[in-house]
Formats: sequence, structure tokens, C-alpha cells
Amino acid sequence: MTLSLDYLRKKVGLCRQGEPSRKNPVFTGTAEPYKAPARPFPAPAAPSPATTATPSGPRPVYQENFLLVLLLVAGLFCLVDLRMLALAGIFYALLVYYDAGTLHAGEKFKMESLFGDVVAWRPLTWAICVFVIPLIFLAFYTFSREEIFNANN
Repeated sequence: MTLSLDYLRKKVGLCRQGEPSRKNPVFTGTAEPYKAPARPFPAPAAPSPATTATPSGPRPVYQENFLLVLLLVAGLFCLVDLRMLALAGIFYALLVYYDAGTLHAGEKFKMESLFGDVVAWRPLTWAICVFVIPLIFLAFYTFSREEIFNANN
């Protein structure tokens, strides 16, 4: 039994007390330390005008806001009591205002019209619409977020 345990210990790399480890070889190193190269690296080339005109950094990526979907579903339970729906409408309006601000809603459009394209609506317009009719405009905003993001970024 001791013979088989010794064999397994050697295979795994475990040794008895006092035996040197045979699993990893010992590296003695070189006599001279590393020396840096004698010549300096070449200077970076000047950027061309074509590359300086493009915006730096990658384009932002759209991310789905799952909280809005959950609040939309939770809003169905608020239909039981109108006071609760009014409080939820205030909370939804604040949330949509800050979310539309992070999407840069309406920043690339000069004119804003309630009967025009929804991607031109600014965050305050979205918040007022969600405050007035919470569940309908929250659903409308939730499902048009990606379109708003793509039009304004």
C-alpha cells in the first residue's frame, strides 16, 4: 500500500518530507540582467485630417430597460385604485424623464411636434405625456425606446 501511495504522490507532484520536488524544474537564470535596447522607439506619426474629423470612441450600444417593462405590468395592478394610479403616474413620469434624458431624446431635431415623429420628442414632453395618461404613454415609450435611441445617437 505504501508503494502505491508513493507512486501517486510522485505523479501528482507531492513529495515526502525532505525530498526535492520533481514536478517543477529549478530555473537558475542567466548571469547578465536584461538590457534595454540602445536605440529609442520611433516617434508616432502625425494623425491625418481624415482620422481627426471622425468622433473618437465607439458608438454607444442600445440597452433594453427592463425596469420600464416591469413597471408597465405593475401599473395594471394600479388600475384598481385611481389614487394609486396617480402616484404611480408621478413616479413613471420622473423615471421616463431621466431615461429619455440618458437616451438624448430629441437632441438632434430642431422642431418638436406632438403629432409628428415621436423620436423628436424631448424628455419633458415624454414626462408630461406619461403623467397625463400613464399606462398608454408608458407602453408607447417603452416600445419606442430603441427607435428614439437610434435616431438621436
